[in-house]
Amino acid sequence: MINFFKNIFGGEPGCAEVREASSEYLEADLPPPRMATFQAHLNKCGPCLAFVETLSATIGMLTRLPRVSAPPSFKQSIIERTRQEDQSNQ
Repeated sequence: MINFFKNIFGGEPGCAEVREASSEYLEADLPPPRMATFQAHLNKCGPCLAFVETLSATIGMLTRLPRVSAPPSFKQSIIERTRQEDQSNQ
């Protein structure tokens, strides 16, 4: 219940909220006041700061990987396999 009121009135986010919204934080998709509260939390919470830094580094590494295109039949094979699994689970 306390988190509910913090979210409504803009209190500092908790660790769970920081982890959930860390992508938006890194992409600067949070409103400026919320960005400030996230940064304030990160300034005093080592585990959350480590999480966000690790996520940022991971995203950076993934963006440097070469793009690979799936073969044209890949989508159809996934659709067929999903249908087969659905039928076997019924």
